[in-house]
Amino acid sequence: MQVESKFTIRRVVGAVAVAAATVGGAALISPAIASAAVTAPEVTFTVDGNDMSLTVVNNNSTANGALAPRCQALVVNALEAANIADDPSKLLDPTVVVYPHVADLQSLFGVPAGETVTMPVADVPDGMYAVIGACIDPTVIPIKPAFGTPQLVTIGNPFGGIDMGSLSGGSLEGLLSGFLPK
Repeated sequence: MQVESKFTIRRVVGAVAVAAATVGGAALISPAIASAAVTAPEVTFTVDGNDMSLTVVNNNSTANGALAPRCQALVVNALEAANIADDPSKLLDPTVVVYPHVADLQSLFGVPAGETVTMPVADVPDGMYAVIGACIDPTVIPIKPAFGTPQLVTIGNPFGGIDMGSLSGGSLEGLLSGFLPK
């Protein structure tokens, strides 16, 4: 047991040393960024049919000018929302992200620090989505987005693509009548 605890202590001390060296190196390269953490943006939205309007407020510092943290609101498949924080590369998958369009990488994080931008998102397919705010600091490697809390939203008829067969048109009432009290 003593050997195992010595190994654990060495591993913890080694990890702290690596982290300290990394933070120290980042402070030498860019002292303003090393001391300030990137925060997720404030995101609000409205829905009108299959169209959305997203408003993103990037409250991060503008001290680093054009390299300051940049943000965006993401409309993602609700089933994949939890996986994005674990694997940010999913932000490049067009089957996961409905908005912004991943073909335009510059639009992924298009709201500069200190700015508020409202953008329209037209013709969102029917379904369940999560709206997530995210910011990145391009000067910190590895790049790791700061994600906000996902907000769930239903667009159109999420069951529109499901064939209800004989259960549509009142047949569901007939089916349930055998189970419901009269």
